[in-house]
Amino acid sequence: MNFIRPEVRAHLWRYREVAFTGVIVLFGVRLIGRGVDLSSSIYIGLGIALSAIGAGLLFSAFLRVRFYKPVRAVGVVEVKEREIAYLGPDSGSYVSLDDLTRLEIVTKDSGPVADDVFWVLTHSAGLPLLIPASAQGTDLLFDAFAALPGIQMEQVVKAMGSTQNNRFLIWEK
Repeated sequence: MNFIRPEVRAHLWRYREVAFTGVIVLFGVRLIGRGVDLSSSIYIGLGIALSAIGAGLLFSAFLRVRFYKPVRAVGVVEVKEREIAYLGPDSGSYVSLDDLTRLEIVTKDSGPVADDVFWVLTHSAGLPLLIPASAQGTDLLFDAFAALPGIQMEQVVKAMGSTQNNRFLIWEK
């Protein structure tokens, strides 16, 4: 028997990483306070290190949450060994991150609705690959694109929330 509605449970599950890293930061702050009470530089040093690491992880967790789009579009995205695959009902293709030359986000003026945001992956091996941001498995793209040298994930999240007809250049080789 479930006491929580499925959509509320899914929303809470999406924030699990934020909650976990928040607990790490709070534990680090607690260690700092304990170190001050006991005049222990070891506790203070461990608390500062744990808080700093936790804060970095917390920032990354918030970016992941903002990166997420609910699944509405047809198709599936798979990421395996530096290769991104989009398998849609009408088309599909594979793109290696090593062959990727340009990464763009295309948005519409209807707002940051998941159905109106698309990834455009231009690569040297063929035609650009167009992936709806609301396809199943697009959450895997966050880690795949984070491996690209010089990419700014904050810029990605900002572009995905755009309310304009626009094409954002995210990364170029």
